[in-house]
Amino acid sequence: MIVQNSNSGSRRFVMTMEQHTAFADQLANEFGNSTFSAIENASVRYVIANHDAGWRNVDPEVYIDTETGLPYHLAETPFEYTSQTMCGSPDFNAKYDALAGLLSSMHTAGLLNGRYGLAPPGILARFEGDKKVFAEGVLADELQRQDSLKPSVNVSADFVWVAYKQLQFFDMLSLYFHSKAAGIRGEETFPDVPTAAGDDVTITIAECEGESYTLDPFPFAKSGIEISFSGRWMEPAQDETQGVAVFQKTAVSHQTVCLISA
Repeated sequence: MIVQNSNSGSRRFVMTMEQHTAFADQLANEFGNSTFSAIENASVRYVIANHDAGWRNVDPEVYIDTETGLPYHLAETPFEYTSQTMCGSPDFNAKYDALAGLLSSMHTAGLLNGRYGLAPPGILARFEGDKKVFAEGVLADELQRQDSLKPSVNVSADFVWVAYKQLQFFDMLSLYFHSKAAGIRGEETFPDVPTAAGDDVTITIAECEGESYTLDPFPFAKSGIEISFSGRWMEPAQDETQGVAVFQKTAVSHQTVCLISA
């Protein structure tokens, strides 16, 4: 799950990873203009919408962090739970087709190895002992999976690499909104976003007043689009056994953001 950071109160906006990826898919649906190519490949859209599908067996358990009374935030979830998701997402997407499986596998491997050099060292660099051995095994298995899928992929290696970088952009832009509450999101940059011309650019997002955000260069079809994502304003549970009950009785809410050209 994702627990949105905030400077006020004890309750937090809590999202499942399925709600996170649904927002990423909305971004992909609006993406594209004279500078950036629209996402038209069905397999690429499928994996954007399902790139964290492995969490669907973990999130319903609502594992509670006893220090906060809230679900564990994505990066702080104990390894015994996150380890279940690493292969689960590629397993799910590979059932759609080889390209979706390949991109999903690359996403899992990228989280371990620093997104193939596009980001700082991945979570593998933080592991020690048995965790490191397990993660190294996952990485090796995913690289082997990729080798087995590539012969069945009917697009070029360049297309795959562009699609992977597009997936990372939608994932990271979604996390920008999902991990921090309005008012503290500030400015952030997203490097290595592919353009229609074949080069990569860095997109800068800046928070404005009224839930509006400028992006430069602007990658979407039109300025002023509003996109919403779902979650629950969850109060801390009294103990770790009450996570499911507190989560389920909390009504689903929505946050809406407006994306405008700088």
